[in-house]
Amino acid sequence: MLVGGAAVNVLVVEDEERIAAFLAKGLRGRSHTVDVVGIGAEALRVLLTAYPGHDVLVLDLGLPDIDGLEVLRRAREQGVQVPVIVVTASTGGDDRAQARALGVDDYLVK
Repeated sequence: MLVGGAAVNVLVVEDEERIAAFLAKGLRGRSHTVDVVGIGAEALRVLLTAYPGHDVLVLDLGLPDIDGLEVLRRAREQGVQVPVIVVTASTGGDDRAQARALGVDDYLVK
């Protein structure tokens, strides 16, 4: 995920600490800057107050407080147009369709 050969700022939204740490370690190992949050409300706060502070969003859908798609929907309504990679345990077709409608760039099943 280099942009013109430069490192990017990544926001990882994942409530499972082990998975969040794994993603962050891999991204940092490629010289990217990574912020990690574990709940939807915090992700929304970061997206809305720091925009355009992150170059890409890695988003889990199964968050404990606000569904990841709802986080994305609210952020999009406020003009946040960051590229999004969904990383989720959900294999449901409805989630994929909703994600696509919200402009998700990639959808990966854990």
